Amino acid sequence: MAGKAQHTDIGRKIKLRQQLLEKLGKHTGAYYIPFIGEGDIAVALYSSKKIYGADIDPAMVETARSRLPDAEIITADCDKYPFKKSIATFNLADFNAYSYPYNSFRSFFKGAKIGSQCALIFTDGQRQAIIRTGHYRTPDGEKKHAKTKTEKREVFNFYFNKVILPWFKDYIKPWTIVYITKYLRGPNQMYWGALIARSGNHKNHLNHTNHKGDKHVESKPYKLNTIKKEEYLEKLRNGHTRGYAATLVGVGRSTIYDHMKKDKGFADAISEAETDAIAKVENALYEAATSGNVTAIQVYLYNRDPKRWSDRRNIQLAGEGGGPIKVDIDGKGKLIQILNRLSKRAEEGKEAKEE
Repeated sequence: MAGKAQHTDIGRKIKLRQQLLEKLGKHTGAYYIPFIGEGDIAVALYSSKKIYGADIDPAMVETARSRLPDAEIITADCDKYPFKKSIATFNLADFNAYSYPYNSFRSFFKGAKIGSQCALIFTDGQRQAIIRTGHYRTPDGEKKHAKTKTEKREVFNFYFNKVILPWFKDYIKPWTIVYITKYLRGPNQMYWGALIARSGNHKNHLNHTNHKGDKHVESKPYKLNTIKKEEYLEKLRNGHTRGYAATLVGVGRSTIYDHMKKDKGFADAISEAETDAIAKVENALYEAATSGNVTAIQVYLYNRDPKRWSDRRNIQLAGEGGGPIKVDIDGKGKLIQILNRLSKRAEEGKEAKEE
């Protein structure tokens, strides 16, 4: 369903898409842009590629056509894939719907020809419906109703990790996720994207047969090929340590470190994957805080703005450079005098009451 155009936060929208385009790399496929609106994002990022776009608003379609003269843009219901399967092979689809992009995605995924790698981008506003009314749609189209406040918060806080992601991983099979990213605009509007690759294009262990005289000598399989590297990075994005992630993909830690030394790109990808894992936790913390979790609110504010929100109960006294407080003799003497005067006044007050 085509919704109203979104022009807010365009910078972050573009940055998310640029990250996915960098991961996608060079390719010859086309881009599918439903909900194209006036073509703002397409003009900014996709104009060098063959674009097939659509929107339900004829006026917006005309504007987008004038800005993207080489694109094929039609007036259509974007919840349904409007082109023939033979029209192109797609390496990117950008579902910038206002609230619910999954009808459009499912229609595209069933009806389009998709390359061995494809970047998919989604605009999802379902969290707003969840927290306000409890009514929402799952990505497979099923209508749900979280009735109690507790149920609403549970779905709201874990919407991406427990509702969207498990469904998406299962739905795209035999494709698998190579890279995934998301961010929130406010607590309710979610933007996310994934780079997927078709499984089976490469074997996890590549066996090569060498001819030596009349004998066939089978060389040892590669321990860490491209597919395994992608699997390893995905484990890191899911929060596993480097050592445990290596175990999960069937290689030793030393193999990982050897490849990091030889391949700077791989080393950088590891750091980025670990950063993504931290970002997921930060997002989850933010989501919990905005839903009213007091502990999450405290942790978030204490860390994000410690000058304003530091725990006032945790007060430490220290001298210069964090060392002990130095008190000279005169200072001690003055302190004793003050205490003696206070003690004397207290005694005098007590005697006056007794009289």
